[in-house]
Amino acid sequence: MGTSVEQRKDKITRLKRSKAGDYVAEIFFDELQFVLNEDLLEHILVVCHGMNTRVKSKDVLNVSLRYFPTTNSHKEFVTLHLARNSMYHQLPEFLFHPLVISMPGMSNKEIVDAIRTNKKQEREQIAFFSFFDTAFFKEHVNIINRHLNFFSNPISRQNLNRAIKKLQNVPLSISSYERYKLFLFLCQAEKYKENLPAIEKLFAIVLNLEVSLRYVPHYITAPIYQPVGKGVLGFTIGLNGNIQCEEDNLEAVIKLKEHADDYAYLNQLVSTVTAILNFFILSIRNITVKYVVLNDYGCILGKNRLGYDTNL
Repeated sequence: MGTSVEQRKDKITRLKRSKAGDYVAEIFFDELQFVLNEDLLEHILVVCHGMNTRVKSKDVLNVSLRYFPTTNSHKEFVTLHLARNSMYHQLPEFLFHPLVISMPGMSNKEIVDAIRTNKKQEREQIAFFSFFDTAFFKEHVNIINRHLNFFSNPISRQNLNRAIKKLQNVPLSISSYERYKLFLFLCQAEKYKENLPAIEKLFAIVLNLEVSLRYVPHYITAPIYQPVGKGVLGFTIGLNGNIQCEEDNLEAVIKLKEHADDYAYLNQLVSTVTAILNFFILSIRNITVKYVVLNDYGCILGKNRLGYDTNL
C-alpha cells in the first residue's frame, strides 16, 4: 500500500461524504480505486447487512479498513458495508434460526438472552457468507468495468473496431480511429442527411480534410424521342433538348494544402470521400469528387495546371 493508514482513512472518509457516497457500490468502488490509486479487487471484503425501510436508496452504508493476521505480518482489506441482501438473507430462515424464539414459561431475561443469541448467530452467518458475497461483488465489478472502460480498454476497443467495420460494410482506406469517429456521426445520420454544411464539418473532424460541397443541376442530354417517321406525334415524337431533372447532383471539391504527386493516394482520397458521402446523400444524386490545391496562384509554364493548382 503506497500511502499511510491515516492518509488512506482520510481519503476514504472524504469520498464517503462526497456525492460518490450515493453511487451504487460497484461505481463507488471504482471511484475508491481511483482516489487511492490502487487496484483493490484482491483487497476488498463485502458485508451485506440486508435491506430495510430505513436504508431507502443508499447502497453504500460505510467503508472501513480491516486487518487479518498472516504468517509474518497482516493483510489489509477495504470493507464495504452494503445495504443489500446477502446469500444468508436469500436462504430460508429455519436453516439457521429456530422458528420460534420464546417458549411458554420463559422469563423476560430468558427471552432477552434468546434474542441476543439469535442476533449473534445472524452476525456470524453474515460474516460466513460475506466471502461468497465478495466473490459475487467482484464479478459485478468486472462486468461494470467492461461497460465503464469500453472505449478505453485495448481489448474492448479492438472488438469495437471490428464491430464498426462490420456494420459499415464499406471498404474505406482510413485508420481505425477515423472509422470510430465516422461511426459516432453515423449514429446521428438523420441529423447530417443532405445537410451540406454539417457534412463539411464532418470531413474536417473525421479526416482532417477541407471539403466544399454544392448542388449542381442534373441535365439529361441523351435524345428521348424517336426520329421523324418512326414515332407518334405527342407520344414518341417531340422537341429534343437538355432536360433538367428535379433532383440535383452533388459536387465535392477536396481542397489540398500542398501538392500531391501520388495519384494512387489521390484516387484513394476520392474513393474515400465518395464512400462517406454515400452514407448521407440520397442515392439518386450523382456524386462528383474533384480536388484542387489551395494558396498557389502562380503560373509556371509546363508545371502548373489550370483548375488544379492554378486559379485565374
